[in-house]
Amino acid sequence: MNKPVKMRRNLIFCLILVFVLNFIISTQAQEGKPDFIKSGFYLKLGAVLPVGKYAAGQKVTLGDGLKSSNSLEYLPAKIGGAMDMGYLIYIGPSFANNMLRAGIDATFLSFWFNSTKPVSQSSPANHYYYFIGQKFGPLITINPVDRLMIDLSWKLNANFGYFEGEWESLPGSSFSKYGADFVQQEISLGLRYRIIVFSFSYNFGKMTYDNFDKSRPKQTIDVNTVRIMIGFKF
Repeated sequence: MNKPVKMRRNLIFCLILVFVLNFIISTQAQEGKPDFIKSGFYLKLGAVLPVGKYAAGQKVTLGDGLKSSNSLEYLPAKIGGAMDMGYLIYIGPSFANNMLRAGIDATFLSFWFNSTKPVSQSSPANHYYYFIGQKFGPLITINPVDRLMIDLSWKLNANFGYFEGEWESLPGSSFSKYGADFVQQEISLGLRYRIIVFSFSYNFGKMTYDNFDKSRPKQTIDVNTVRIMIGFKF
């Protein structure tokens, strides 16, 4: 065998060996990927953007509850704010080479509000929609690289609400300011890197105002929102 042919074969063998070794090392490194997906407390603040009927304004029919009018007008909601305090609770170990982990997203305290557009510019009374509650639901976290986390969650929301409309001039006592709803929902996408958290969510559902008295006429409105929030996860 001449020398050039032997050198070419040795070169090809070395290249194949380097490729195989690199593949083995890479595979072992992947198999030994650290598990960065950990449970922890989070705090988020952000903007609440009303959508649909909640942004356009709504009228609620009360039937016989009022003598001079059978409907109430709920003012169009404007941009507001929100604060979420909660805990990511992971159940079981990470899987798929420590890239995935399932758990529960538990928001122990959720407070949010929206201001309103006045009915008349000559009498611009300021009113606010206020809500406070909790949110719980399943969570899946993806850790594609380094300490970057992608959180996907669906949560069931329980909220108490307060709103005082411009109804004082109407006769009757069927105006309710307080209410609750326990089946609102949230779909959320979150991005985390180390302790920094950014999330985008769509919250949808209704709020029923009846002053917690079932004998009163129910005033039910849509309260759909989009939320953009930033915060910390420890």
